[in-house]
Amino acid sequence: MNKIIEVALKGRFSTDDVTSLMDVVTATPNPEMATEILLGVYVKPDLPNVVVTDQGLEKTVVSVDYWTNYVTYSYQEEVRKQFYIDKDTDTSLITLDNYKDYERRYDDDNIRSFYLPTGEIKTRKSNCSFGDWLSQEALAV
Repeated sequence: MNKIIEVALKGRFSTDDVTSLMDVVTATPNPEMATEILLGVYVKPDLPNVVVTDQGLEKTVVSVDYWTNYVTYSYQEEVRKQFYIDKDTDTSLITLDNYKDYERRYDDDNIRSFYLPTGEIKTRKSNCSFGDWLSQEALAV
């Protein structure tokens, strides 16, 4: 790849400048993008500000790192309380007021993990690649 970049730069810059430019280009996290910027052909990818996953989760861009091709995004998530219950427990009976009556130790026999929605919503952050971001449905905002 460096040879292709070097040839491209030689078409626009003097041979003396190319050595220094190659040092800078190869020191960046994205040599192709650096080369495109130097050649004046770089176009920022068009990324939607909001996407929705197949499960209906809405994600909003917080920041974009074009050098690493990653999107940092935020989303709303309901806080859930995780605890252990007997395997045969009717979970429709469990509420925030009585969950301690059903809670079991993690090392008890015949148990399973259970998540109880709390009704509290928190904003979370995560990140993904441009490819993953673009594979989700863009939401018109």
